[in-house]
Amino acid sequence: MRIAILSSGYLPVLDGVTVSVDARVQRLAARGHDVLLLAPRPADDLRRPAGLPDGVVFVGLPGTPFGAAAGDINPGPAAHAVIEQALAAFHPDLIHVDEPERLAWGIRRLPGLGFARRHGIPAVAFFHTNFVDYWGQGSRLAPLLDPFKAVGWRLVTVLYNRFDATLVPSAQTHRRLTGFGLRNGVCGRFNGADTARFSPALRAPGYWGRNWGLPGLDDRPVMLIAGRLTPDKGWSSWDKALPKLARRLGDNLGLVIAGDGALRPRVERLAATLPQAHVLGAVPHADLGALLANSDAYATFSRCENASLAICEALAGGVPVIAPRAGGIPGQVRHGENGLLFAPGDVVDFVNQMARLVEDKALAARLRGTLAAERGMLDWEPAFEAWLDAVSRIADAAGRGRRPPA
Repeated sequence: MRIAILSSGYLPVLDGVTVSVDARVQRLAARGHDVLLLAPRPADDLRRPAGLPDGVVFVGLPGTPFGAAAGDINPGPAAHAVIEQALAAFHPDLIHVDEPERLAWGIRRLPGLGFARRHGIPAVAFFHTNFVDYWGQGSRLAPLLDPFKAVGWRLVTVLYNRFDATLVPSAQTHRRLTGFGLRNGVCGRFNGADTARFSPALRAPGYWGRNWGLPGLDDRPVMLIAGRLTPDKGWSSWDKALPKLARRLGDNLGLVIAGDGALRPRVERLAATLPQAHVLGAVPHADLGALLANSDAYATFSRCENASLAICEALAGGVPVIAPRAGGIPGQVRHGENGLLFAPGDVVDFVNQMARLVEDKALAARLRGTLAAERGMLDWEPAFEAWLDAVSRIADAAGRGRRPPA
């Protein structure tokens, strides 16, 4: 198959979209498929990213900074002509668009869809991010936006309904989108983790002292917070939760915060008031597997996740997850089986769940046992197979002149 992938981002920018796109591109190329990858790059540097297989055709879309994450960019209107020319030269059998709403925000039109319609090529969208849920996150004005979010979700489904199919990696999100009017959804376990790089086998005695100069963490449980230090990741809740957690557990729990972003000075000030709390800054993705494996819990307050790759990687690393019962998270974290869930935004409930994990050794062992038994389900290979099967069926159905069933 000749498949053109239009993505809202690519490595070295590190997020769920870029990691998942890279996982699919690498496997498509390894299996002999012809791949065209179009992704935004800085307008003054459209060079091919490092690490792409030789056979993959890459075209950079001129972009400008976008959002709060360092290095994140989005293409502008000039990218439309670049996309049209690249697609015409490549002659794809199928066009796959990751985060079309974000790309359309910059390009001012849905990327690739006009070309697909003119040439009778199936066009598939992949729903990655609950952007509407992010509206107002971290702001005191957030409650005022709630009445407008239903309108936002309906507009999102109108956009996605223009594609031949929309792939949704979370059953919870799929039901939600369908409720707002999505008619072409195809739900499946399309996201995974590299279980070689994210493995409990990477856990090692003395890890924190040897690798990070933090020997005080080697003799106590460690809770890891990893991700962008930006308001959308729940830092208004962490500001309240971490002091309460410290009062509950004292220095019986180590806290490690891995990430960077606009809130880093604020996060560092908070960490300085807590026992055994350390801010590592940005950690390379290659080092994240060992960081997770040597932690005893991965925790998040983000209530806007769809099918979180960070959670998937934590589970693959054998680390119980403490997360809110919100978005697509309950489809990944099963309370009392592979992690613990708390009421969204409920600081007291979070502290109680984290304390349970630290104080109840039998519970911690049971969660880790479940994670060890289920690692194979989390690997990228079955996720890729499910994705490839879905897009192949969509391409076949479009070739027979009909839309695939929702």
